[in-house]
Amino acid sequence: MARTKKRRATMRALVAAGVALAVWVAFFSPLLAIKEITLSGAKRTTADDVARVVDLDSSDNLLLLKTDEVAAAVKELPWVKSVSVDRKLPGTVKLTVTERSPAMAVALGEQQYLIDRRGRVLSPTKSAEGLPVLAGLEEGLPDPGERLASAQLTGALDAFSAFPRRLRRDVQAVFAPTVERITFQLSDGIQVRFGAAENMRSKIEVLEVLLARLRREGRGALYVDVRVPEAPAVSPLPLATQDDAAR
Repeated sequence: MARTKKRRATMRALVAAGVALAVWVAFFSPLLAIKEITLSGAKRTTADDVARVVDLDSSDNLLLLKTDEVAAAVKELPWVKSVSVDRKLPGTVKLTVTERSPAMAVALGEQQYLIDRRGRVLSPTKSAEGLPVLAGLEEGLPDPGERLASAQLTGALDAFSAFPRRLRRDVQAVFAPTVERITFQLSDGIQVRFGAAENMRSKIEVLEVLLARLRREGRGALYVDVRVPEAPAVSPLPLATQDDAAR
């Protein structure tokens, strides 16, 4: 009986020691210290950007890492649309990022900024990178990550986003001095007087019909006005200009 009690006591001591060792390894051992943060899926977001918003080093334990807090911090970066945070033993934090896509550039003063379709400022830029440039806004100079929310910008983005892809690719510039004077400049020089971002489906259907007719007939135009889709207007190029274009 005494031997059985002694054996049980020994087993309990061994189990307790094992648990203590496991706890130490899990929470206090340098074996599970964070040694590396990897970043994948990012083209515009850098490891330095992540390090600036995520304060992690070898003093942090991988198992104690609050992944939701890390994800929330990284999502504050201008280009980050979504991020997943995974632990990889023994000491790696893996970030997988999906980035936002720029919709157009906005000219504010002498500076241009890339923005997405929701008006979020992604970064300043020296080149529009093949995107249409939106002009005519009166905004203060923004910081990356801010959202521009003027009525003119919102209307221009809504109208531009409603265009079918083939037509969006043809837009070189957008002007929005007021919410009711949204205008698009196409690559062939035609100005589209779109007006306010309302009745957009009707306006776009009429616009596509008129553009197709002009191109089918080999004619250019100064502008196509679809502000009132039931009564659109086309201003043809002067004859001399059309003859020059034909030659």
